[in-house]
Amino acid sequence: MKTCDCDLNLDTLPGISKIVCLDEVDSTQAVGRELALEGTAEKTLVLAETQTAGKGRLGREWESGPGGVYMTLLLKPETGVKFLPHLSVLSGEAVAETITELYGIKTRIKKPNDVYAWHPRRRKWLKICGILTESSSINKEASWLLLGMGVNLNNALRLETAVSVKAIKGKEVSREEFLEAFFRNFWLEYSAWEYGSQAKSS
Repeated sequence: MKTCDCDLNLDTLPGISKIVCLDEVDSTQAVGRELALEGTAEKTLVLAETQTAGKGRLGREWESGPGGVYMTLLLKPETGVKFLPHLSVLSGEAVAETITELYGIKTRIKKPNDVYAWHPRRRKWLKICGILTESSSINKEASWLLLGMGVNLNNALRLETAVSVKAIKGKEVSREEFLEAFFRNFWLEYSAWEYGSQAKSS
């Protein structure tokens, strides 16, 4: 794991209490797990330039070359464990909304945790984001939750089933702009989810 002087301007990310920015890491999820076990503050964001062992659902490899967004957000939601699975879908909806809002790309959710984008020249839906959640609980209450995410923005891809924003738009896009817009959308969804699950638990 190598730390870095991140070239991103991250001072304006809404709702984030602390940012751990890394140059190269096995996976942001592994770093997030270490931080959670150490009792690190909620809303800490682990962000990496590249991952050497990024994983998707069911242990599948996730390509993590330079130019993408690879991150894990540490959350401590006040909710029961049974409500946690919906967080993957909620997060995917926030990613899809952000990509459509910023770049005019058609998106759709493939439950439980993938976002697909429409590639107009190839005329097919291709994977643009994968989401991975992991949680620890005490007495059926969530003590912490890791929201891991890989978003293909400017990174090159080998897989025929995946696509990046750059490949569709034909130009690089700003990762700062994406992150700021994503967190703006995400916290609205997250607050409503947390409040709604508390109401259902009471």
